[in-house]
Amino acid sequence: MKEISEITSQARGDRLNIFLDGEFAFGVEYQTAVKFGLKVGKCLSQENVDDILTEEGNVSAFNRALKYAVKKTVSEKQMREYLKKYGYLDKAIDISIDKLKEYSYIGDDMFAKAYVSTYKNNKGNKRIEMELKKAGVESEIIADALKHNDDSIACMQCIDKYKRTHKDVDKRKLAAYLVYRGFDYEDISYCIARSEHDED
Repeated sequence: MKEISEITSQARGDRLNIFLDGEFAFGVEYQTAVKFGLKVGKCLSQENVDDILTEEGNVSAFNRALKYAVKKTVSEKQMREYLKKYGYLDKAIDISIDKLKEYSYIGDDMFAKAYVSTYKNNKGNKRIEMELKKAGVESEIIADALKHNDDSIACMQCIDKYKRTHKDVDKRKLAAYLVYRGFDYEDISYCIARSEHDED
């Protein structure tokens, strides 16, 4: 057993330094300290310390995940990859993601709908579907997010933008550009013909 001999604030005001028997032992968030009743004079076994550090990892992972989720809408897969990058354990990541779902800060259905809303005017459904799959979103969720998305509207907008930025429009290059943006050949043919008709 070791005794907590000193507790000091870190430069970051939301964390504390814990000293055991006169030596620095570990740092914790305030909420971890409160949860375990850490105060000067309290004795801790190695098992107690292990439990505290496990909880601290969970708290730290959730706080980092929350800050990321508030700034940017991400899929569950992207959040897992983000937290793994910082070395958090799988259990801490699972706990963080479960909490984020509980507070409605994360969810693949929410992510997919936000993604479609953001890119529906400059990408075709094929491109959006491919990018959502890469982000780890299931096909059923993608299909639901895209079910009301009209590719032809976005295709026409991309054609208009392309024509504004290119003096001499080569139809083959325009078609290749639209394929890259994720539109299917049927929509491309229809929209290019419609665009040419509108110019006459």
